[in-house]
Order: sequence, then C-alpha cells, then structure tokens
Amino acid sequence: MLLVENQPKGNLGRKIWFIVVLLLLVATCVIVYYFLFKKDLNFEAYKTVVDKTTENALGRLTLNEIIIDDNQILLNATFKPVKDLNFDNQIFFFPQVFVNGKELTVRNGGQTIQQSDKNYTIYSSVKLRELPADKILSLDIRYNNWNGEKKIDEPWEFQVKASQEQLQEDRNTFSVEKKVKLLDGQEITIEKVVSTPISTTIYFHSEKSLLNEAIHFKIQSASGETWHINSAYPLNEDYTKWGVRLDALYLTGNSYELIPVAKNGSELGSAIKIEDK
Repeated sequence: MLLVENQPKGNLGRKIWFIVVLLLLVATCVIVYYFLFKKDLNFEAYKTVVDKTTENALGRLTLNEIIIDDNQILLNATFKPVKDLNFDNQIFFFPQVFVNGKELTVRNGGQTIQQSDKNYTIYSSVKLRELPADKILSLDIRYNNWNGEKKIDEPWEFQVKASQEQLQEDRNTFSVEKKVKLLDGQEITIEKVVSTPISTTIYFHSEKSLLNEAIHFKIQSASGETWHINSAYPLNEDYTKWGVRLDALYLTGNSYELIPVAKNGSELGSAIKIEDK
C-alpha cells in the first residue's frame, strides 16, 4: 500500500489524501529499496548514516540512514513496538520532512517489512517539489502519521544534516523544452530529464490542470534499449506541473530518444532526441 499526499500551498489550508493499493508498485518499491539499502552496490556516496533512536508510547524508532536523490529523499528506519501494540506489516509511518525549514513534500510513499517478532524495517520515499541547491541540507524529520489515518500525538523526530554534493556532481540533466499534444487536445511542455545513479525523472508542465489525461514515456538508448516510465505525480496544487520517475535507472550516455505515450499505448508524436548538456 502506498499513500499519496497532495498538500496544497497558499491559503487554501486543505489536504487531500489518496490511498492507492497497487501491488505492482509495492513490489517495485521493495526491489528498489533492497538494491539501495541492502545490496552491496556503491551508493555509499549518497547516503547519510544517522543511527539515532527516539521513543514514545508506541515504541522505539531508529532512523538508520537516508539517501538524497533528485527532489526525493529515501529513508530507512527500524521500529520496535511496545509489547501490547497491535502492529504488523500493513501499518506504515509517513514522515513529514522539512528541508532548510520548508515543507516541500508532494508525495509520500512507504513500505513496512517485518524482520522478526519484535522488529520492523520502515522504508519511506518522500518526493518534493524541489530541493535547495545547498550542498548540505538541514532536515527536520517527523514521523507523525499513522497509516494516513491519524496523527501520532508524540511523533518521533530527528534533525539531520545531509550532503547532496556527490549527487549534484553525478547528476545528468537533459534539456528538452518540447511541446506535445495529448489525445484530449491539451498541450504539455516537456522541460527536462534528470538522471542520477538512483532514479530518472521527466519534468513537464501544462497550461491547464491535468486530472484525467494520463501520459507515460519511453526512453530509448542509441543501442535500442527501452525503458517505460509511467509513475507520474503532481508538483503543485493546480496539477499543472508534473514529474514522472523511474527508480534504479541511471542514464550515462550522451543522447537518447524520448517518446511520449498515451495511456492506451499510442505514441504522441515522433521521438524527441535529448542530449546531455
């Protein structure tokens, strides 16, 4: 189960919560975290080891480590519930993250994995509108939400200094700035593709809200290898700015072809050549 949070800005003062049960996405989420946090791959340069523990009436939570990605923060925590707490792997904690004092979250997903009768690993993926350009980020992390249903009265809180310097060096940005017409007649502007050793994200915007029109993408390398990217999420409350992310894809070549695809599988125009600037 993934929880998607859309938290509007400004003075509207409202929150809309969507709970999406997507077993395929859960499986993908588990695989991604397994590779990022468990496998012996070289992601150490992007990790910040925290290893801090706080307790409340529900139990003890240890924030083990975090990874800073392009407009995304991944967190790995361990939870030991108190003896009589009714807790299992269908329960999730969704952290609220302030970056340099600002809340920038647009989507909050998670996965709980039982390690033993008394310990659970809590993985979280916090997607953001943007990240400051600072090499060192000040993070205020508050685990204050139980399953998207209620607030935790005494949240587990952590203050962390995290570096994104290595990520900034290894990040590849492909400028696009191309317009594409959707099946309903609307136009979107594909701004850029940003790829890191952790994920690849396509950023686009529209003049009007895109609530009903799904858009997917294919990226094809010069050798013909193709990746499908179809996990879109809004970056603003007006649903005019979007990101489409594929985890565990790192584009290291100089040029690729980007192909917008409608939900029914039809290609929306010809392939767009993108090049690393």
